[in-house]
Amino acid sequence: MLRTTIISLFLLVSSFRSGAQIASIFADQFPDSATTRIGVNVDYAIGSNCLTNEFLGKFYKGGFIDGRLKNEVLSRTRNKNRLGADVNTGIYAAFKLDSLLHKKDISLFFTVKDRQHFDAAFSKDLYKVGFYGNAAYAGKTASFDGFNMTLLRYQQVQVGIFSSKFDSAARWGIGVSFLKGEQYASVYAKTADLYTSEDGQYINFNTSMEMAKSDTAKKGLGAVNGFGASVDIYFEAPFKTKFGDSKMRVSVSDIGLINFNKNTLYMKQDSVFQYNGFTINSIYDLQDSTLSDKTSPDSILNSIAPFKKQSVSVTLPAILNLSFETRFSKNFELVEGIRYVFNANYNLLAYVKGNFYFNPRLMLSATLSYGGYSTFNCGIGVFANLGKGFMLYAGSQNIEGYIVPKKTTAQGAYFSLVKNFK
Repeated sequence: MLRTTIISLFLLVSSFRSGAQIASIFADQFPDSATTRIGVNVDYAIGSNCLTNEFLGKFYKGGFIDGRLKNEVLSRTRNKNRLGADVNTGIYAAFKLDSLLHKKDISLFFTVKDRQHFDAAFSKDLYKVGFYGNAAYAGKTASFDGFNMTLLRYQQVQVGIFSSKFDSAARWGIGVSFLKGEQYASVYAKTADLYTSEDGQYINFNTSMEMAKSDTAKKGLGAVNGFGASVDIYFEAPFKTKFGDSKMRVSVSDIGLINFNKNTLYMKQDSVFQYNGFTINSIYDLQDSTLSDKTSPDSILNSIAPFKKQSVSVTLPAILNLSFETRFSKNFELVEGIRYVFNANYNLLAYVKGNFYFNPRLMLSATLSYGGYSTFNCGIGVFANLGKGFMLYAGSQNIEGYIVPKKTTAQGAYFSLVKNFK
């Protein structure tokens, strides 16, 4: 019963469709060379410090997870583990205002996006009970303290301005977004201890937790379960070094929140739940409906604490990017940077990226990074000028996930097609 409940929490991961790359920034989307630009982009990424790509792939597709695979993940687990995913799809357009309002070096942009985010933190004991059962804990207590999970999906309409020249060719940008909340679910267990009696006759589940989920009657892209707003800020400053022309770039995005409406289900309670099984007086009482009613996750949660309806405000996972780039020659550029996501169980990501320019129409990149939801990451990317104003950006920050899925714990990809108008 308890094992079914725990695995149902992991199933929220598989029902979520993936994750995000390092956020695109204003300088990449609105270069000086274009007066008008339209584009479409898609990116996803998923990462963990312990769950391998092979494990997640079989979990998602419904494949058989054998003992070897479970043991491989177990050997990677720590006292605290993390998992995160993002997927973004969007279209955008930008216009140089000097062609419209005679505002030199100022651009106006519009963006429409669908955003999905998932993150979780869980203990080694939670993984062991979820996938091995609680027999090994007879007479012992398994600690799930600190377990938390957030699932968020929303749509974004953004408008902003961007300056391509400011204080000796520095550039800045700001965008303001209107947000529509589609789906939200969260769990935070400050305390969650499972005690199994030595003879296996009962279990005690001691919890202090909060849970929330948006209106389950309204689902899909058309669902309106909340509203919010956010702000993105970007700044870029060029400077000279003895190695060549350099730039510092800093951006903070998704500073905001969404207020989900009063039909949101919410629960907060400290409680102790004891389960002693159930008695069957006759074989004729053994019915699937009876068993499912007593052992379903919803029944277990309702027995611990009932939900009530109220509005809930949700802070977005805000993203900080900081980078330094130096053009050593016309063929090579080096970028060093950090990335951090607030309120998302995310570790600071540090990366080094090399851009190799073969000619003005083709650039390849290679990235090494450490941190985020996983540990070591390798990435590759390509930029291609396809002619007639079309440009292509594509690649992955976690290419290792496709090459050696049995040994790696992250994967992702991004794609953007842009059309420039002079």
